[in-house]
Amino acid sequence: MLTDAKKQELEQTLKGLLEQADVIDAAVVVTVDGHLQAMAQKQDYPLERVAAMGSSFMSLGDTITAELKMGVCRNIISENESGIIVFMHINDSMILVSMTTDTSALGLLLSHSRIHAQKMQNML
Repeated sequence: MLTDAKKQELEQTLKGLLEQADVIDAAVVVTVDGHLQAMAQKQDYPLERVAAMGSSFMSLGDTITAELKMGVCRNIISENESGIIVFMHINDSMILVSMTTDTSALGLLLSHSRIHAQKMQNML
């Protein structure tokens, strides 16, 4: 488990993600077993539930890519009627889940999420 100081550092990084990319509405860091570690949001989302589901979704992506011998699953994208959710590995034990309600912002969501996932990887 992470220390309180590390959790605060992750939350600051997530807040920076939301500030740098104003199209991003929320972001969470979760463990691969579904425990919420840090979050930042502009709207009220059920992020605890997203944490649990996000880890399951990433695990499924990892299993599919391993079965197909396609290497490591880097991220999973869920494009929806009302927005986009991106799930990506920070490291072997942490996942970044970020979301937007802007259906045309996939590129911004991916690029900013990758940059901040790398920052978080370096701090963990």
